[in-house]
Amino acid sequence: MVTIGRRHMTGMLAAAGGLVLCRRVGAAALPQPPLAVVVGSGTALTDLAVAALRALFQADTTMVDGVRLAPFNRPPQSLDRVAFDRLVLGLSPDDVSRFWIDRRIRGQGRPPRVCEDPSLLARLVIRLPGAIAYVRADKVLPGMKALTIGGKMPSDAGYQLKEKT
Repeated sequence: MVTIGRRHMTGMLAAAGGLVLCRRVGAAALPQPPLAVVVGSGTALTDLAVAALRALFQADTTMVDGVRLAPFNRPPQSLDRVAFDRLVLGLSPDDVSRFWIDRRIRGQGRPPRVCEDPSLLARLVIRLPGAIAYVRADKVLPGMKALTIGGKMPSDAGYQLKEKT
C-alpha cells in the first residue's frame, strides 16, 4: 500500500485542476461555426439586414417585410449569446444588461424571451410561426430555415455573423 502525504496530494490535485483548466481554455479557443439566424421553414422571410436583425432583438420592431417575428435569445452568458450580442448589437454582456434596464425604466419594450434548452429552442423555431433565433450553422435542423444576412449565407466570405479568430 502506498501512502501519499497531504502536501503531495494537494500538489497532485492542483496539477489535475490545471489540466482541466487548460482543457477548457483550449476548447473555448477552438474556432466556432458561424451563427445562423433561423426561422421555421414555412416562414416567407429569406433575408435580413443586420440593422433589421438588431431592431428585432432590441425590441424596436416586430415586423420585417410584412412578417411578424418573435425573437428568442440564448442565456446571457452562453458563448452563442455573447457572440450574437457583440456581432449584431455591438454590445458586451454588461452593456446589454444596462441597455435593457434603461429600456424597462423608460417603458420601451421587453427583451426577447430566453430559451436555455437548445432542443426546446429548435422546437419553438420549427413549430411557432414567426419565431426567430440563432444557432451555430452546424446545428440548423430539418424544419428550420437559415436566413441570409445581407444576402450572404454562413458559409459565404464576408458573412457578418462569423467570429474573427
